[in-house]
Amino acid sequence: KFKLLYVITLAMMSNITFAIDLQPGEIKAPSGRFNAAQISYLYVEKGDKYTHGTKTPNNSNINQNAMLFRLGHAFEINQMPAYIYAQSSYNHMENKNLPNIPDTDSNGIGDTTIALALWPYANRAKDEYFGMAGYLSLPTGDYDKNRAINSGLNIYQTALQAGYQTKLTNNINWMTALDTILSSNNNQYLGNNKLEKDLIYNFQTGFQYVFNPTYSVSASYFYTIGGESTFNGQDMGDINKIHRYQLTGQANYAFGRLTVQYGSELANENSYIEDHRLVTRYSFRF
Repeated sequence: KFKLLYVITLAMMSNITFAIDLQPGEIKAPSGRFNAAQISYLYVEKGDKYTHGTKTPNNSNINQNAMLFRLGHAFEINQMPAYIYAQSSYNHMENKNLPNIPDTDSNGIGDTTIALALWPYANRAKDEYFGMAGYLSLPTGDYDKNRAINSGLNIYQTALQAGYQTKLTNNINWMTALDTILSSNNNQYLGNNKLEKDLIYNFQTGFQYVFNPTYSVSASYFYTIGGESTFNGQDMGDINKIHRYQLTGQANYAFGRLTVQYGSELANENSYIEDHRLVTRYSFRF
């Protein structure tokens, strides 16, 4: 039973853990000084369980629903474009096919993420940009050491990211980004056990086709490696090797930007594979 709870908890952590997916066009440097807000709905459904790339017998159906709230501010630092934001969430997570396993559902506030981005290079004439960002995730979310599933992770996380975007043709933009994530230890994991996670490395790239100033579509690819767990000093051999994709449609209106995204994982070597990811977003300035 404890081993099953361990596996389920790690799978749910991979849903809500610190992720830095950039949105299409997000590497483009902001212009001027303004405030912005973003409200997002996220639905994730995980299916088959894989261990070292091999599918294992499993009847689980792990789902997550989340509302994410972000407030940001654009400004300049030494004439360089800059942007800062804070984000938190409210989560509902469940495993529908394990009625005899307690504490595999959770409702609560997620951890808070603070990010600061700077653009050392922003050529608006060529529509070419290079940006860097630092992230800090604080353990402000709901967490109970006796519960298998939690909305908060009970850890601190920091990340550094660098991204580049350029215009290939009048209608096509290309972007790519790299980041690395460092996590502190969780010393209250499933009781008073100690969970450590190695560095996580992420690569992403994508193309955006702009029909006109209002509508655009995008396709992105993501690769994650690292994050192997150590449980009470024992190496678990569960390194992440994840390939996934995401399709995006955006519409820019006078009242704000609407975004719809769908994606899934193509391969996940050591966890429950993500069958479906649906995201809707509303962003606006004020």
